[in-house]
Amino acid sequence: MLENTIKKYLKRKIKHFDDSQDERNETINYFRRSRIHWLFLLNILKAHYEKDIITKSDLIHKIQVSHITILKYIRETINRKIILEVRSKKDKRKVGLIPSKELIDSFENFFYDETRSLKDLFDERMED
Repeated sequence: MLENTIKKYLKRKIKHFDDSQDERNETINYFRRSRIHWLFLLNILKAHYEKDIITKSDLIHKIQVSHITILKYIRETINRKIILEVRSKKDKRKVGLIPSKELIDSFENFFYDETRSLKDLFDERMED
């Protein structure tokens, strides 16, 4: 049973990418390039949903990669307007990083699609 479910999952994932449905999520695709990019996204979104502020320095400490690399990724996302910089009202020296509305919407759609797909597989497995 599990093997059939895994086969279905793999078939759907391949079809998903073959059909280029993923192309519509351009903002998410930027972060799917590598594990480091994905960790960058997850940390930004975690801070957003926890109503917390995350800084460049925070990301440097949370993601085990060179300072130059993470700063390059941050700069690229700011230039693409995927991530926005906001200056703290309490401490003007502190600059937080927040996801754009487009990134939040894109991630929420991605999350919905992923969880729906997994739920469908689970439901099919329970029927077998």
